[in-house]
Amino acid sequence: MRNSENKIIDMTPKVICHIMSSVDGRLLPGRWTAPFDGTNPSELFKEYAAIGKSLGADAWMFGKATTREAFPYKFMPKGEPVGESGKVFMGNRTSSRLFIIIDPDADIFFTADQLRGDNILVILGINATTDYLSALEEKGISYLVVDDTGNLRNVFTLVKHYFKVEAISLQGGGIIDGAMLAQGLINELSLVIYPGIDGLSTAPSIFEYLGNSEEHPADGQALELISIEQKPHGIVWLRYKFHNLPE
Repeated sequence: MRNSENKIIDMTPKVICHIMSSVDGRLLPGRWTAPFDGTNPSELFKEYAAIGKSLGADAWMFGKATTREAFPYKFMPKGEPVGESGKVFMGNRTSSRLFIIIDPDADIFFTADQLRGDNILVILGINATTDYLSALEEKGISYLVVDDTGNLRNVFTLVKHYFKVEAISLQGGGIIDGAMLAQGLINELSLVIYPGIDGLSTAPSIFEYLGNSEEHPADGQALELISIEQKPHGIVWLRYKFHNLPE
């Protein structure tokens, strides 16, 4: 969209990539070494959660693999695909924040309308079946059907328009982080460094863009350090602002 001066106006919400990683940038907490002071790691995750709430986002999201940890069962569709985009359902909205999940396969079996106390919004493609949409409606789960779930700029423009979301806390995993990075949608990185190490070269990391070796998903972007803050138990919190470099 352009204004009267012919300048491009970004209609997407602000996206803050808020991640806790080991010092080597890995994302599987069960593999990290224990804190030096003997504190239970759960206390460090509480610190991470508190930092996240301080960011002031009115929505947050995981990638599908992480969401599967909360809702592991698959929906087995029997209906026909809806075949067209534009269908929007406003479900229950009793929480101050939304949890957003993009589900290209339209097969997460939700057993509740909330995750961690926040109402759910599901982004679906035109392959979503009529019975799946009915199941979401019965549970009071909001959904939005789009032409292409991979076109994230369009997805979040619609999320902002229909659901009035102004800021999203993107909390991984690495695949959704990488996709958002490649499409230039991240405005800020909030990196909480856990005082431990993974060390395995194949463990997932903060950004896991699924491309080939000729692609450079961070091209044209640069990071400006906003702040460094030491937190309890050896945690360090780094904040960076994303900038688009002139072409």
